Amino acid sequence: MRNYDFECVALQTDCSAQTKEFVETQWDQAIDRIDNWIRTVSIYLTDINGPRGGISKRCRIVVHTQSGAPVIVQDTQERISTAITHAIKRAAHTLKRQVAKKRNKKRQPLHSITEPLPEVEAEI
Repeated sequence: MRNYDFECVALQTDCSAQTKEFVETQWDQAIDRIDNWIRTVSIYLTDINGPRGGISKRCRIVVHTQSGAPVIVQDTQERISTAITHAIKRAAHTLKRQVAKKRNKKRQPLHSITEPLPEVEAEI
């Protein structure tokens, strides 16, 4: 279950319910462990050349995370399913790398001691 806003928009192309379901399934599988870091996801599907064909199917993904700049990934291929798969893999990889950096940053101590502490003599 998603706890963030998700939208899939088809621009300049006919997008069937099967395609949108494919996008959602691929996205959910790729982002299974880091979905709590995501605020919104927008996926845009476009056909640049229209009915003329060629390498013109584009998938653009914009992800806004809980902290940090938005992640924007796009891929253009001959088939829309290939563009979707490649773009989702790249977005997931980028998000997982960002999350790992944030987690590692939280684990680092704020101040590191580089010099040993001076010996203190106890009074008896």
